[in-house]
Amino acid sequence: MQRLKTVEQKTKKSPGDPSKAVTEERQRISRELHDRVLQLLSGTRLRAETSRHQLLDNRAALEKELHVIEENIDKAIIEIRNLLAENQNPEELQAGSLERRLKQELEIFRARTGFKLDFRCAVGPRSLPTKLERELYFTLREGILNAVRHSRATELRLTLTSTAEGCQASLRDNGVGFDPAAIEGSSHYGLKSMRGRIEKIGGAIRLDSAPGKGTEIKITVPFNQS
Repeated sequence: MQRLKTVEQKTKKSPGDPSKAVTEERQRISRELHDRVLQLLSGTRLRAETSRHQLLDNRAALEKELHVIEENIDKAIIEIRNLLAENQNPEELQAGSLERRLKQELEIFRARTGFKLDFRCAVGPRSLPTKLERELYFTLREGILNAVRHSRATELRLTLTSTAEGCQASLRDNGVGFDPAAIEGSSHYGLKSMRGRIEKIGGAIRLDSAPGKGTEIKITVPFNQS
């Protein structure tokens, strides 16, 4: 009887058991995928099916529906990317790698699109807190992706500078631009995601744009995260 009791005690999961933590994390990711991604993709598939069966003879309606489908696919891509980012090991987002990783991103897009790129970084490799560096990287990457996809620009300029209180970033393109007032309070997913990341670390993000004048995104983040 004593031997059986000992075996039962060994098989019980302790509160700090790594396998329990892994299981809980998998369950969380599964819920997130279901709630944030699978439902979005299911609705997008339904829209595509409707377009194929009902809108082939209505060009205006078809173009409008295809635009919504493109936006929803972008949202799903962002959600999946964010889920992956949130679960990366510290080694995959090594401290002090902000400049190197942004250079890699920009080189990829330059090779694909022929963009003229100007990247200037005056932030030391070890001068930013890890959390700040992480959120700033993903925010700027999203901004670069938005410029490549939507701006129809030929030039992109990214600068990062340090101040006594924190750091500043500016991402500017020479694309078609838009009216910021037209999207104020909207659910534009890329910008909403960027704003959420920067506000999470106590920073501020400002958008300057006008039709035909290009777009500039200005980010200010303090070192003091309290």
